[in-house]
Amino acid sequence: MADTDRSGDQKRSLSMSNQYFSEARMFGASLMECNRLREAELENWLFYPGMLFDSLEKWWGNGGTRPSAHEGLDICLYRTGNGQVRRLSPDTMIPAMYEGTVVRLDDDFLGKSVYVRHEICDDKGRQLFTIYGHTVPADHIRPGHALRRGEVFATISAFEKEKVRIFPHLHLSVAWISESFPCEALNWSVLGERGNIELLNPLPLTAHEYGILEQPEYLPDPLPYPVLSKKS
Repeated sequence: MADTDRSGDQKRSLSMSNQYFSEARMFGASLMECNRLREAELENWLFYPGMLFDSLEKWWGNGGTRPSAHEGLDICLYRTGNGQVRRLSPDTMIPAMYEGTVVRLDDDFLGKSVYVRHEICDDKGRQLFTIYGHTVPADHIRPGHALRRGEVFATISAFEKEKVRIFPHLHLSVAWISESFPCEALNWSVLGERGNIELLNPLPLTAHEYGILEQPEYLPDPLPYPVLSKKS
């Protein structure tokens, strides 16, 4: 649910505190609510090791090693109450983790990446950014667009890769970035270098129980995803 309590232009000082986690954890709740995942019987999220932050493993295709450590978290799989493993549907809606401003849209190899800057600073004067990869942004989303916390602004890209077996998924990154860093220079290469950027582990922000799956030699045939009736 969107939070309509707007804080205006005043930046908040935020460190790795209980406040940081309690606010950010609303992202997991918003993701579940706007996609009716409780109706789809989501019990807990599931991850292959290569989906986790800082992993050097590939979880797609035939596996192997990434060229650099994973910059975020790949959200895709979950287990239902009766033990079934499902994946998110290609039209899964993506809510904003915090109130913020879209500062950049950039192509990635599976869709678009949306960079959102938040009026939240740490004790070093850096601002908090969230980056959402492999998405299809809504038509009205442009740099400068203001987002409310919990506002849906994109869906997961329903890409087709003939030569690479990979599930549609949301890549989520969270980072502290210097206010002086030009937003137009942000891209995945820059994030991967981590020079003046501190990447955070997004896993605690899902605010839900999770499990780790053993990485198969090959990804299984397409897993089922929920088909829920449209709300009237």
